[in-house]
Amino acid sequence: MQPRNAEIEIPAVADEPESRPGGIPLYIWVILAAVVALPLGMAMNARASFSPGVAAWLPDPSSFDILPNLIIRALKVLATPLVVLAILSAIVSNDIRGWQGARMMLYYMINTIVAITIALVLANLIQPGKGVDAITSAPAIQASEPKGLIKILDELIPESIGDAFVRNNLAQLVIVALALGIGLNQIRREQQAKGDTSYVAVLDFVTVGFELLMKVLLWVVALVPIAVFGVVASNIGRRGLGVFAELGWFIAVVLIGLACQILWYLSQLAIFARMSPVRFLKGASNVMATSFSTASTGATMPFTLKALMGPLGVSRQSSQLAACVGTNFNNDGTALYQAAVVLFFAQALDRSLSLGDQLVIVVTTVLASIGAGCIPSGGFVTLPLIFAAVKLPADSLPLILTVDWFLDRCRTSSNVLGDMTVAILLDQTADLKVNAPESEEYVDISLPTTELIEEDSLDS
Repeated sequence: MQPRNAEIEIPAVADEPESRPGGIPLYIWVILAAVVALPLGMAMNARASFSPGVAAWLPDPSSFDILPNLIIRALKVLATPLVVLAILSAIVSNDIRGWQGARMMLYYMINTIVAITIALVLANLIQPGKGVDAITSAPAIQASEPKGLIKILDELIPESIGDAFVRNNLAQLVIVALALGIGLNQIRREQQAKGDTSYVAVLDFVTVGFELLMKVLLWVVALVPIAVFGVVASNIGRRGLGVFAELGWFIAVVLIGLACQILWYLSQLAIFARMSPVRFLKGASNVMATSFSTASTGATMPFTLKALMGPLGVSRQSSQLAACVGTNFNNDGTALYQAAVVLFFAQALDRSLSLGDQLVIVVTTVLASIGAGCIPSGGFVTLPLIFAAVKLPADSLPLILTVDWFLDRCRTSSNVLGDMTVAILLDQTADLKVNAPESEEYVDISLPTTELIEEDSLDS
């Protein structure tokens, strides 16, 4: 047994270098882009007050729209294969089976639905999108009627696999990916029982394919500051500084919602795990600091495992299963954010969403959160797919990029706390006592965190 104050050695962890252009964190670049674009936008907005000679040198605000539009188009291209490969990689890289796996997925589903419900309730009460002219006045906005829940259910099975990819149908993509992943897992087990290793090539293809896609996605994410520059310059150039004050209530909805979600976690732990909120938050303090600074659940994973198996005394099995699988499947904070974004845009476009339409948002957001990448701004990538499901135009989505860098850090912290909550609940429902109260020792950890991950092929 390790003494209570012993340190659990883990290697240094940094967020993905591709999202740190020049070694500078991405959010710093986003802030710098906004600061540089601010005077340019104000100058274009005040064009009439300048002399004709000076005004002639100022570009038209619409010329900057191409920058965010190209980024959104790139994200749309990557979103479809990202969802499929993220689900496949999560299934084949983690041996999820039996009652424990079923309980874990049930906890994930409940927490995600609660998060979406919180977002919908707050957005309906506060209505942050009402009167946001920056969206309704943007060019190329074409709204159409949402499909409805019956239509979504009717289209769950695609006419062909290729059709699901071409149409970017989120529900169909998830169904196809789950079917392929479960089937591949069964083939792996059958071949392992016979000593056959033919399945390894397919698993390697899925793993390398997912890593390749994440690498390209990180390159696109690194270009987000350019999109922010274009958004700030064009919007201020058209409407002045008031355009971003309109995002204030949206930010409030997301932050209040995330606070409510964390209270939900603490309530679960207090009721079902008999764990005090103070003990949990104290044990997770370093994890929250890391997740907020990196905005990446993947980069935070070693610290999550250290906190779970250290001060919180969770078993190795439950810690690895919940933390590592949760990186792909459990994104409550992301789901809450995505639902809030959808209602924000629907209200700004004066789109009245019925109860059935909002049920569609619940279903599609649950599916989209499964494929949200564990990288900075990963939750933003699948937003165009959700918008397509409810027939909302994604033309003005870049406007959210101006505040996404901050909200991304907040929702990532919520995602990680959700993983830790499920790990503790798994221990309780498996009759594995959560040890290490304040007066006892930590559980023994005989392997470094990185070895724990590699041991079960969980490093992706």
